[in-house]
Amino acid sequence: RGYLIAAPSVFRSGVEEAISVTIFNSAKETTVQIQLVVKGETVSRSHGTVLDKGTIKLKVPSGLRGQAHLKVWGNRHLAEEGHIFHNYTTVTIDSKGSSVFIQTDKPVYKPKQKVLINLFMVTSDLRPVNDRVK
Repeated sequence: RGYLIAAPSVFRSGVEEAISVTIFNSAKETTVQIQLVVKGETVSRSHGTVLDKGTIKLKVPSGLRGQAHLKVWGNRHLAEEGHIFHNYTTVTIDSKGSSVFIQTDKPVYKPKQKVLINLFMVTSDLRPVNDRVK
């Protein structure tokens, strides 16, 4: 028996992050709970059921920055096998950076056709980073 939790080491403030959960040799569904804890206070939580593998989304509140604990645990009904695993790690919460949008002049190209593109860099509130990208 074993488990594998895969999560980003840096979470982005205001973004829904995906945590991948794999439970090896699982015969039954396991309820997996996730908490994001900042300075002893739970700021976000999520849960889902996993049979073998699955993904659970966790919404990171806006305005957070710094270190946090990501706590993950799985259990079944206590009358059955009870607590299966519990673990936590430290993650960094950072503000969302800029994004790059790429626009082409047509959706499909034929071989040797010229590709025209526009690039737009925007901040997390969708404002341009600068007036023109060169």
